Amino acid sequence: MRAALDGVAVVTGGAQGVGEGIATRLAQDGAHVVIADLNVTAASAAAARLAAEGWRADAVRLDIADPDSVAALGPAIRAVTDSPVNYFVANAGVQTFQRATELPVDEWDLVMTVNARGTMLSLQEAARLMPDGAAIVAIASIQGRVGAPFYPHYGASKAAILSLVKSFALALAPRRVRVNSVAPGIVATALWDQADLRLSALTGRAPGAARAERIASVPLGRAGSPEDVAAAVAFLLSDDASYITGECIHVCGGDVML
Repeated sequence: MRAALDGVAVVTGGAQGVGEGIATRLAQDGAHVVIADLNVTAASAAAARLAAEGWRADAVRLDIADPDSVAALGPAIRAVTDSPVNYFVANAGVQTFQRATELPVDEWDLVMTVNARGTMLSLQEAARLMPDGAAIVAIASIQGRVGAPFYPHYGASKAAILSLVKSFALALAPRRVRVNSVAPGIVATALWDQADLRLSALTGRAPGAARAERIASVPLGRAGSPEDVAAAVAFLLSDDASYITGECIHVCGGDVML
C-alpha cells in the first residue's frame, strides 16, 4: 500500500520527463501538486492532464537560475492554494555534452548556474516556505559519483547537489525537515533521445549506439523509467522515511552500488 501524502508538493522542472513522472506519482499519492517550470505552457498542460484524471494540480512559472524568480515562488504558490508546502522536489536542471578536454567555459557556467546554484536557491526557498516536519528531495545523478568524460560539468553540478543535500539536511534537522536526494542512472525520456544523438556523434558512431552501449552496461539490463525515479522520491517524502535524512538513493539498475 502506498503512503498517503497530505498537503502541497512542489516539483521544479515538472513539466516533462522525470519531473512529470514525479508530479504524477505525488498527485496519485494524494498531494496537491504545483508544477514549477520555466516552460509554463508545458507545465500548464501537464497540470491540466493531471486535473483531467481527477488529481489536484496547478502550474506556476519558475526559473531556478534567477533569484528573483525563485523569491517569487512563494506568492505564486499562495495564489493557487492555501495549503502548506509539505513536500518539495528540486528536479529542474539542464545538461549539455562535450568532451572534457574541449568544454567551453560558457557551457560550464550554464550548467553549474542552473543545476548547482539553482538547486541551492531552490533549497533555500523551500526552507523558507515549508513548515517544521516537512520533506525535501533533490534530484542528483549517478554522474555525480563517477567520471563523466563527455559531460564533466554536468557530473560536477550533480556532485554539488549531493553535497548540498547533506549540508541542508544538517541545517534543517532542528526543524525536523528531512532533506534527501535521488540519483538516477539512464532513464528513458526525451532527454536521453537527445543525449544519444549527441554522444553518438561525439564518438563517431551511428545514432542509437550510445544508448545501446549504455543500457548494455546496466546490471539489471534495462533503462529506468520516470516511474522508477518517482517511486523513490515518493518514499523519501513519505512518513515511511521519517528517520532518513542526508541520504541518496541510487535508482540506476545497479550501475552504482555504495
